[in-house]
Amino acid sequence: MTSTAYKLGATCVAFNESGHVLITLRRSPERWELPGGLVEPGESLSAAAARETLEETTVAVDVHGLVGLYQHPNRGILAAVFIATMTSGTPRPTAEASEARWAEVPDALNALHPLYRPRLTDALAAKHTVPMRVHDGATMLSGLEVRSARP
Repeated sequence: MTSTAYKLGATCVAFNESGHVLITLRRSPERWELPGGLVEPGESLSAAAARETLEETTVAVDVHGLVGLYQHPNRGILAAVFIATMTSGTPRPTAEASEARWAEVPDALNALHPLYRPRLTDALAAKHTVPMRVHDGATMLSGLEVRSARP
């Protein structure tokens, strides 16, 4: 069995005040997805989810909970999926997405690539987020506490 190091990814299930979910039409490969991407060196997973959402949609979000982890062995990616709420901005096309928009949940589930549907379904089904702790081996540096999944 070959051992491969995984790259870390972060995906954001972001909601607006009306309960619509933010989705993007990726340029390559062209498909509807939830905003997200790879974590940069030294960046926290939750910060990556917020950054990627802003870069792909021009919408700023407050990340408030971890939903779960999604492993993609054939691509060597381990992605953390977070729930967030919009703080500012209007979805617009970007260099990474030819379209970004707020969608009603049933429309989002219908439009999303099959890889992303379970992430949204899991976020919707979650009653609470799971804890996330960041430490240096001796000291707790930051974290996300368990809270209601949807504000």
